[in-house]
Amino acid sequence: MTQLMKALVARDGKAVVENRPVPQAGPGEVVVRTTAASLCSADVASARGEFPTPDGTVLGHEAIGTVHEIGDGVTGFSIGQRVTAASTTPCGHCANCQRGFTGHCGGTAWGGYTSGISRDGSLAEYFTVPYASYNLAAIPDAVSDEAAVCVPDTLASGSTGPEAARIPFGGTVVVFGQGHIGLAATMAARVLGAGLVITVKARAGGEELAKRVGADHALNLTEHDIEAEIGRLTAGAGADCAVEASGVVDSFPRAVAVTREGGVVAVLSSYTGPGDAALRIPLAEWGWGVGDKTVLSTFQRCGSERMERLLRLVETGRLDPTVLLTRRYHFDDVERAFADMAARPAGHIKPLITF
Repeated sequence: MTQLMKALVARDGKAVVENRPVPQAGPGEVVVRTTAASLCSADVASARGEFPTPDGTVLGHEAIGTVHEIGDGVTGFSIGQRVTAASTTPCGHCANCQRGFTGHCGGTAWGGYTSGISRDGSLAEYFTVPYASYNLAAIPDAVSDEAAVCVPDTLASGSTGPEAARIPFGGTVVVFGQGHIGLAATMAARVLGAGLVITVKARAGGEELAKRVGADHALNLTEHDIEAEIGRLTAGAGADCAVEASGVVDSFPRAVAVTREGGVVAVLSSYTGPGDAALRIPLAEWGWGVGDKTVLSTFQRCGSERMERLLRLVETGRLDPTVLLTRRYHFDDVERAFADMAARPAGHIKPLITF
């Protein structure tokens, strides 16, 4: 008799709990019994049809658990071991992966981001990790479930911008957007050695949290002239790195404008279209094309080795992502957790969903 599990499924533009067969591990795969999960706006977008997600797909891309079944060809793991994987799960072998662009696995933009998009994801009692030898990472005993669940997407994605930008030790970083990705970028900038971290968001509120995770100054578009204030805080030099994590088209030219000559604009956002089909570059602030400003459009850096490094930062107390978990649910209430995320109430960053 087929064993069944509960799963949150994209169905007719909504997210509903359904009974589904427990997955079985194919070659190269590991099936994980879920112990904790989270969700974000991408799951809401998937359910609503804003991604090419087939109807009936299990949602979710950020979860942890224990090894339930190990497929052929996978070594180094044992049944019952605590594990997780990044929300991006590439093959590690194709041309793009070998060139270091694992997010675009298989020669397709976003090709490594499959969980809850083109295959069943992790908002279920069991989930599958493909290419497990490349993607699956053991969770240290000292790392709690609630901390570990913040690593697959929040920390893995948010830290990618500052890391890829190679911010100079003691340099200045400006982070646009203070959702879970922007807050994680703020954390990462501090850990990577930024001497001054400035955050920018649309409206007032959340300053205490931004400063708690690493910001020296928390600005907002309602109360501040952003370019003038950043100029004042940097004595006119501008930022060594501007991380654009808001996803708001108008933030991109601001990020360019506040970045100093020779600095880096690290884009962690995905912009929508067709109305957002172009990003404006302010030519004067761009140095009329010769300002030596670099724009990095960065997809999440992933893989088990990187996940292990991020988990080590949590284990040793360098990073504490649990402050981003603002609401808690049991999986029996996952539909409510999804509805709350879709409604985006003030102050709500990330849910913790336990099983």
